[in-house]
Amino acid sequence: MSAAQIKITIELEYKSGVRKLSESLVIPEEWSHMEADNMGTVEWQRVVDLTQIMDRRNGKDRLAELIELARQEQKMLTVVFYDINGLHLINDTYGHHEGDNLLLYVSKIIEEGLTEPDLLFRLSEDEFILALYDETEDGAAERMEKALELLEKKREQFGIYYDASFCYGVTAVYPSDKFSVNEIITRADERMYIQKRNFHIDRAGMRLRRNTERGRTAPGFDYNREFLYEALASSTDDYVFIGDMKTGIFRYPAAMVEEFGLPGEIVENAAAVWGVLIHPEDKKGFLESNQDIADGRVEHHNIEYRARNVFGEWCWLRCRGRMVRDNEGKPEYFAGFITNMGKKNLIDHMTELYNRYELEGTVKKHLVDDGRKFGLMILDMDEFKNVNDLYDRSFGDEVLRVTAQMISSLLPSNARMYRLDGDEFAILILNGDWDEHIQIFNRIRYKMHRQQEFEGKKYYCTVSAGYAAFPEDGSQYLELVKCANYSLEHSKLLGKDRITCFSPDILPEKERRLELMELLRESIEHGFAGFSVAYQPQVEAATGKLFGAEALARWTCGKYGSISPGEFIPLLERSGLINQLGRWIFSQAAAQCGKWRRYRPDFRMSINVSYHQLRKGDIVPDMLKKLEQFAMPPSSLTLELTESYFMKEEESRENVLDKLHGAGFTLAMDDFGMGYSSLLSLKNIPVDVVKIDRGFVKGITEDRFNAIFIGAITELCHNVGKQVCLEGVETEEEYRAVRDTGLELIQGFYFGLPVAAEEFERQWLSREL
Repeated sequence: MSAAQIKITIELEYKSGVRKLSESLVIPEEWSHMEADNMGTVEWQRVVDLTQIMDRRNGKDRLAELIELARQEQKMLTVVFYDINGLHLINDTYGHHEGDNLLLYVSKIIEEGLTEPDLLFRLSEDEFILALYDETEDGAAERMEKALELLEKKREQFGIYYDASFCYGVTAVYPSDKFSVNEIITRADERMYIQKRNFHIDRAGMRLRRNTERGRTAPGFDYNREFLYEALASSTDDYVFIGDMKTGIFRYPAAMVEEFGLPGEIVENAAAVWGVLIHPEDKKGFLESNQDIADGRVEHHNIEYRARNVFGEWCWLRCRGRMVRDNEGKPEYFAGFITNMGKKNLIDHMTELYNRYELEGTVKKHLVDDGRKFGLMILDMDEFKNVNDLYDRSFGDEVLRVTAQMISSLLPSNARMYRLDGDEFAILILNGDWDEHIQIFNRIRYKMHRQQEFEGKKYYCTVSAGYAAFPEDGSQYLELVKCANYSLEHSKLLGKDRITCFSPDILPEKERRLELMELLRESIEHGFAGFSVAYQPQVEAATGKLFGAEALARWTCGKYGSISPGEFIPLLERSGLINQLGRWIFSQAAAQCGKWRRYRPDFRMSINVSYHQLRKGDIVPDMLKKLEQFAMPPSSLTLELTESYFMKEEESRENVLDKLHGAGFTLAMDDFGMGYSSLLSLKNIPVDVVKIDRGFVKGITEDRFNAIFIGAITELCHNVGKQVCLEGVETEEEYRAVRDTGLELIQGFYFGLPVAAEEFERQWLSREL
């Protein structure tokens, strides 16, 4: 470490005599401006700044890019999920300042071995994701073990009383793998969970031994042992057991009693009672392991064996336990977990639904055993990401939980719901047909069409679904899931909030999208061949005179001809290519605006900017540099962003918008009224123009409500200093209905279709030119 580094304020906890990491931690001087007095309050953004680590949202996006890079370069990517042990306890016992120091120190150790393009980001308060490029699982595990060894050495060196460590899980991503970011994180999390559980077992044993050694000098902790055991047993799908080594009496959970027909939860001479259920081939190893524990020769055991359940089936079990000794060193208690290998990881603990593994097992069982027809529906919550962005991940988890409960309550007796991943669920209906699935989906859809509220926070999510049936659409599990997923994707493409039944026609559409993706990539790599920019006029509402134009992307490919932006823009966003196209569109539109402003100085150009472009970093310098080439001011351009982007409550968004405003650009909110913003939120949204979605124009000549609504929105916007543009005016009658509502601008087919620059000049600028 350099001489420029300084020590954090030394703190001593005289009461307990415990030394803390803050006494010895050395941090870089550039962090020294953060006073110790201000570090006691843990706030998410502050801690992210403290550790200098990327946050969850940007980290997951970067991980997706890294996965794609590894796939293109045919390299292995190894992802590590690590969790700081006991952070909450450290915060509660020694203060958040100490917890922050531990986070900073662990992060510093982990980062020391990273090279480009390795990635480290923070997933939650005490959870982190590490992605190691071109690294094996063994190599990643070796790195983490070295970090743990270094932490332990520092802990001993500094005399730190509490445990300063982490648990981790490692999973490799091969170029041929097709896992999503969430699936990869889940795989690593599941492997971390195994290590975390072992850590807690070991720590519990250490605490019991420590308390025995310290006698009665420690403060008392009163609790109801009966309730404690019940809470532990009901919080996991493992069987929690505890035994008195001196009496041979053991306690087992009710689920295990029911599964294996034990005489009761309290079992005397447990080794003999349980031993008769052990498979003959496994009994010797089982008895030897138990005898080692009984004789005190070992402190713990980890053994797998088969036991017969009440149905006469042999179940593979894994028993992990640890012994606790009394003051004389004799065996006193033996406690641990028994994992039923057939039930491992079958429950999603957040929603308490069965998970994808149970779904797979159930479907395969029906395919083999009875061959009864059934239907598989896969549901996805539309725009659920907005809920996480509006609030936070923990609130989003609660929304998933209450949504799962609500949907489950709507299902008939022959249906069961499963959680697959993230905001995706499955419903399996035995002996059900398409009509029954439609009825179920409509009940769910009706419930979700209303704004929901939880803990005083409001949110709105619709659902989309895909359906596949056995035996019509497939005879294998993966085949049925694929068909249902294709159908779900089709529902999303059709506008969401609907269900699609699988048909063979969907496959060509899927293949078309994949092919279009490759054609788009080819077009961009060949100088944006096939892309063009069309211009649609924006007029003054009161007079119909030209105000400016909106630049709109168009694409034509040799095989399929002209492709709708509604089809190719989502493909570009999904692949990340939207950033390259966005820069090209900006350059083309800015150049055209500069040309037209030579003849009409007040001409304004509106350009759409994708949320993905803004997340790639500071795009303002590139924009300003481009405008310098055309000798035009930023004030001549209006940058249009979707409504959902303005509703993201995050500091990075505010920074981007402040920079764009500061540079002189006008900002517009596109598609207002179709997403998450409330009328009251308009006051605080940093936008100059509100563009009301075209959906409010349809039927306006027959129903005056939309006209009244447009007028009210316009008045409200004017009161907070914002202009209003209405999209989608297609007829003279519609224009008359909205002309006097106070709007500044109107855009729609009635005044002009999007056309090439030459045609736009002929229609609107011929006199000036």
